[in-house]
Amino acid sequence: MSTQTVSTDEVESTRKIATRIHSEILQRLADVTQERAADFMGTSASTVSRVKEDLEKVCQLLAAIDFQLAPSDAVVVDQREQQAIESLAFKYLQARQETWKRKS
Repeated sequence: MSTQTVSTDEVESTRKIATRIHSEILQRLADVTQERAADFMGTSASTVSRVKEDLEKVCQLLAAIDFQLAPSDAVVVDQREQQAIESLAFKYLQARQETWKRKS
């Protein structure tokens, strides 16, 4: 059992993230349709409908453990990689700016 307390701000933040995840999943399911999702799962659309009943709790769990979902066509990088990309972009832009200054 955890001895750390969770602040009301953390609870609210987790709730908002869970709501966003839930909304995104439902939107994607609407785009794909329950029937097609069921076909991929090898089950019936009614089973998918029953799974949706627990979806909100699952989304709360995902948010609570800081787990993120991404579409299959997304490119996901971790925070260190993002910082490295930003650092390289910053250095590149600095060099370009220096080149422009010398030319003018």
